[in-house]
Amino acid sequence: MAAQRHGVHERTGLTTEQTDRAAWTVAGDDVMAGGPRGVALMLAVAWNSRLPMLPFRIPGVPWLLDRLYEWIARNRRRFPGETPWCEAHPDECSAP
Repeated sequence: MAAQRHGVHERTGLTTEQTDRAAWTVAGDDVMAGGPRGVALMLAVAWNSRLPMLPFRIPGVPWLLDRLYEWIARNRRRFPGETPWCEAHPDECSAP
């Protein structure tokens, strides 16, 4: 669910700064992860597999994934993608 959707920050306890900086997966009351770990957690839950989390056990790989994620986040507007959430769902978004 998009962070701009009404009530997301209140329900998750995440700040606007956190959701502006990274994608987050909330998989329960006490299970949440952001950035590359959030993407891996989302895939692990969707696939019902621990496989997407395995790279985080290899020394040096988490650091590399963090740097790659930061680069992608800084350049995300250069990549093709879907219509931004608020543009597609204006009645469900908070004012910027």
